[in-house]
Amino acid sequence: MIFTGEKPIYETVADYFRKLISRGVLKEGQALPSVREVAMMEKINPNTVVRAYSILVEEGLVSSLPKKGYFVAQACTKDSRQLHAVLSSLLQEGYSKEDIIASLNEMTQEVHP
Repeated sequence: MIFTGEKPIYETVADYFRKLISRGVLKEGQALPSVREVAMMEKINPNTVVRAYSILVEEGLVSSLPKKGYFVAQACTKDSRQLHAVLSSLLQEGYSKEDIIASLNEMTQEVHP
């Protein structure tokens, strides 16, 4: 992972794992690296990793099993996970739900007048 300072480190970590999941590198049911492992590898605070993983849990991409770790969620299909990740990213960047819906309506009208 490359931390550029353009966005918080926890967002960079979450983006990294979103990409691994959407590309199928991490498969459904597969464990993510432990919080401690990621923190040590990337030389970041474990709380930063927990925050990133928590975002992925909120997005439905990952599930948390107490004392076992974090796992790629099985309830979603790859396509819905990717869409969820994109929408979540837009919301985190400050776009409102209304902005996203308006843009989607605009796009669909252009494609299907």
